Amino acid sequence: MDADAQNLEQLQGMLQRNNYNVLIAADGNAALRLIKTTKPDIIISDLLLAGLNGYEVWEKIRLDEETAHIPILVVSALMLPSANESVRFLPGNKRQTLYYDAFLPKPVDLNRFMRVSDKLIAPEKNRQIASGPTAVIAIDAPDLQQSLTIMLQAHDFGVESSTTLSETQRLVRTTSPAVLILDYRTPTQATRQLIFQIKRLVPNTAIVLVTQADTVEQAIQNEIHSVLLVPLQEDYVTLVIEQVLELMNSRYRNQTLTEQLITTQQNLLESQETLRAQNEELQLVNAKLRELDKLKETFTGMVVHDLKSPLSAVLGALNFTLIDPRISLTDKNRGMLNGAIGAGNQMLRLIETLLEGQRLEDGRVELDLEPFAWEDLVAESSQNILPLLTLHRLEIELAIPNNLPLLYADAHMTQRVLENLLDNAIKFSPRNSSIVISGEPEEAFIKLSVKDMGPGIPKAEQDKIFNRFEQVKNNQAGRSGFGLGLAFCYQAVGAMSGRIWVESDGESGTTFYFTLPIYQEKNFVVSSD
Repeated sequence: MDADAQNLEQLQGMLQRNNYNVLIAADGNAALRLIKTTKPDIIISDLLLAGLNGYEVWEKIRLDEETAHIPILVVSALMLPSANESVRFLPGNKRQTLYYDAFLPKPVDLNRFMRVSDKLIAPEKNRQIASGPTAVIAIDAPDLQQSLTIMLQAHDFGVESSTTLSETQRLVRTTSPAVLILDYRTPTQATRQLIFQIKRLVPNTAIVLVTQADTVEQAIQNEIHSVLLVPLQEDYVTLVIEQVLELMNSRYRNQTLTEQLITTQQNLLESQETLRAQNEELQLVNAKLRELDKLKETFTGMVVHDLKSPLSAVLGALNFTLIDPRISLTDKNRGMLNGAIGAGNQMLRLIETLLEGQRLEDGRVELDLEPFAWEDLVAESSQNILPLLTLHRLEIELAIPNNLPLLYADAHMTQRVLENLLDNAIKFSPRNSSIVISGEPEEAFIKLSVKDMGPGIPKAEQDKIFNRFEQVKNNQAGRSGFGLGLAFCYQAVGAMSGRIWVESDGESGTTFYFTLPIYQEKNFVVSSD
């Protein structure tokens, strides 16, 4: 698991050359699925992964009984806390345990990588294998070469030896060691050429020269990382090499972090450009929506006006016909005219509901809050819908206590709510039944209700019945509306600091409840000079 394609290719090649079968995962989630199904001998992972990061992947591997035994080798350019240590990365964050078995820094020392991998897979068999960095010693003097080998192996270095320049070049190119220790006591042009080639082909390998002089040519100084002066002392040799490797690793980490920072900055700039373009597009869409909203408002007003004017004329003509002494009407004629007037008034209420519902939705309604009696408003509304009640052979029953407190709300708006609820009750009530209007105090509110004996509202429909243009799917009623009246009631009651809801068993009868504030002296203040 590694997001670095070049590093991934190097590790894959090294493992395959050592007869390992290699499986590659594109991201953290894919890695977990692959590990779960294949149960590999070792897991090699970077910290920075797509999807889940390394910490999360390692934790899931360790906490799964089927994969907990698989060793995890982390290869990363970033420094990590010790394995299985609980750390807190940011103040306020929970502590996190890092589940891994071994860590190797980038750039990867391929020989060391193989030694550590073998040791993790078979620790008993490979107990004596060194776990430290790989050093290639290119010195043709046997005594000096052996002396350096003993010094480095004592400090857990893996040592490879070479006595010719061609063999040195091949060894360095194929294994990418951490450090090349090159004999420069009697430099030749071939030795100088080898230094330039290695620096160009394997730039992450540190080059340390063994020399008798404390200075080398200026051209060579720019290509190497340090020198060792003979005679060699163990502490001196290991100190110089460890300092060189630490410096190399630090430079690589800085380079990696810088590249990641530049990439992140470029991604941010691209994201900002995308957001700017999307913002401009959103502004254009919003401007278009405002224009459409204005057109909708204008259209709604025109429709309401164009419907209301002729409907008012029709109602006026019907009322005039009903009271004109010159026209002789039978009881049946009068009943028909009263029914037509009731239906016309219902249509007029629907038109006004459409207009005021739009104003409520846009927040353009100014409430005229005042104290008023619920009984008076019920009486007026009952009179307004009397023709409809007569037409459908329905009656109004009142269940209102005599001492019911005054309401404090917009009386006109409350009357519209009540008449919409009554229209709805009339629509679904069976003939020769009653509609019950009630009211009772409930803390700082009065709970008001309209109850019918219709087919009821299914439970599944009750949550959405107050949505605009929503109609109840109930085949028993045989009648439906436009879904505007109840939506208006919901908006109007909410605007007056109340709430509205429905209760029904879904089979027989429906009761709509709504609450409005009780009038109190502090609600109604008369100013005086």
